[in-house]
Amino acid sequence: MFKLALALGRTVGELERGLSYDELIEWQAYDRIDPFGGFRQDLQTAHLLYAKCGNDDTSIADFLPVDPNPMTDEMREEYEQHKAKEQAQKDIEALMAMFAKYQK
Repeated sequence: MFKLALALGRTVGELERGLSYDELIEWQAYDRIDPFGGFRQDLQTAHLLYAKCGNDDTSIADFLPVDPNPMTDEMREEYEQHKAKEQAQKDIEALMAMFAKYQK
């Protein structure tokens, strides 16, 4: 309710007096489809920073003030192992391509 009040420039009391239950449900559904508020602004700012400062080694998530995908230590380790395997595969393919040039 506070996020909606802030977005509409009204107090929570004003919303409670003037907002029907059905309209509140519709606002909640809308927020799920197209969120507004602080997190959405963080995403927009991160996107702008990425466009301005990002490179091949960064992602939009690197510019967010909070982790958009919190994980347990086990999940993070599994994810990082997966990323390391992907990188190793890319490195192998690059080496194979380099050696293939010299074989010709």
